[in-house]
Amino acid sequence: MQDIKNALIKKLSLFTPEYPVYDEAVEQGMQQPCFFVLLMESSQAREINMRYRRFNSFDVHYFPHLHASASREECELMAERLYSGIEYVTGAEGGYRGTGMRHEIVDGVLHFFVQYNYHLLRTQAPDVKMQSITQGGGLK
Repeated sequence: MQDIKNALIKKLSLFTPEYPVYDEAVEQGMQQPCFFVLLMESSQAREINMRYRRFNSFDVHYFPHLHASASREECELMAERLYSGIEYVTGAEGGYRGTGMRHEIVDGVLHFFVQYNYHLLRTQAPDVKMQSITQGGGLK
């Protein structure tokens, strides 16, 4: 999860280098415009054998410039850029493709929702093998 979050933050930083990207709540000193990345939900489903599928849902907040007159239009333009800009992110453990993308604007802040899913293969502990066996048999 942390690899995906770091990859998303890195991609946003490269995507818009002039805007700061925060990964935790900043109460004071937040510069606008900026991004805030929040991991909303994470889940896991078991598949065949030791194979699992992980689901990670993110909410990328975009806080536009402070002038309220053009903030909705600015949010819509940024949403259009994000649909293609963060579809693919690359982390230390590989590449991830964003799915389920959608956005909404609430109180002048863009909320861009994206989900990054991946497969996980767990290693199985080796089975304990029998040391020796003695077999006997006969007829009655």
